[in-house]
Amino acid sequence: MREADTRSTPSIEEVARRAGVSVSSARNYFSRPEVLSAQTHARLKAAVRETGYVPRGSPAGLGRRQLGHIGYEVPRAEDLGGNTIFSQLLLNLLWAARAASFRLHPFVTDKEPGSRAPHYQRMWEQREVGGFILTDLAYDDERVAYLQDAQAPFVLFGRLGDEAGYCWVDNDNVAGSMMAVEHLVQQGHERIAYLGWPSSDAVADRRLEGYRLGLAAAGNLPECVEVQSYGQVALEQAHSLLRRSPHPTAVVAACDEFAYDVIRAAASLGHEVGGGPGRIAIVGCDDAALAERTVPTLTSLRQPVQRIAERAVALIMARIDDPRLEAHALERPELIVRESSRAREAQHKTAPPARTRLRTRASPPP
Repeated sequence: MREADTRSTPSIEEVARRAGVSVSSARNYFSRPEVLSAQTHARLKAAVRETGYVPRGSPAGLGRRQLGHIGYEVPRAEDLGGNTIFSQLLLNLLWAARAASFRLHPFVTDKEPGSRAPHYQRMWEQREVGGFILTDLAYDDERVAYLQDAQAPFVLFGRLGDEAGYCWVDNDNVAGSMMAVEHLVQQGHERIAYLGWPSSDAVADRRLEGYRLGLAAAGNLPECVEVQSYGQVALEQAHSLLRRSPHPTAVVAACDEFAYDVIRAAASLGHEVGGGPGRIAIVGCDDAALAERTVPTLTSLRQPVQRIAERAVALIMARIDDPRLEAHALERPELIVRESSRAREAQHKTAPPARTRLRTRASPPP
């Protein structure tokens, strides 16, 4: 191809001319999109796509210094002091990013309900970060839709309904619930109940799925399910479970907070909690710090948060380097057995060491 035929790199002035706006408005599209009217923003968005303009700081032209910033939204509804998983994840992401010579850029969106995608759009179009790690997912997560449309690098902690087409790392919630049920069956329990969230997201659904698969693997034991909204006290539902006739002899809780409520309900109804005949065994999930301080201490599933954080950082680095990369990492939790489900004469035991399943697929070249 002759040099005269080579298309020159489009400029911000060309974008402004194509959109019929001033150069300052075109620059505001990337630096201060909130000052633009919806009509002007739409015209500039179309002009950027038509011209192929790439601002300084895009993955195509960024140096290591700019690409080394990873955006991470602190979940808006979470109290990091109360939710140990998100507080542990934030700390481990900071350490994992630092070890990889990257810098984690934590941020928050508005406290009020509403779209979070515009915050990601602003950060990406201003090139404040080279990619994102997302948590607190919904099945129809608009943040994911935006990032896919913008071709911005991202990695999910968790999965959507469709597991293909993006990079993710996740705790194996199905395997965890199956481990909990298997442990209780080994203790001789046949009436095993489940206290969890309503069907609303992948974590809730997969933990319930694992419970049901565990019952099936144990010979199709009968299921007994109560649900309660996350973030609300589940004491009423715990009482409802334990008042059933015949009442369950064991309970798998979707989170440690629900397990604490089952312990309280059992005490108020005169039931003793623990392993062995005549007691109600309880297993929680997430292994919060209070799990080993309750009376009795709580058996719980411990998520491999450090490995998840390290995998997430490694995947976002790889995704930035290869925009076509698709990779998945599934981390197995560990069952920490304590007094709430262990027979008095039994010694302290834990489940087998966690395993990691890593699946990688690169999309075919366009």
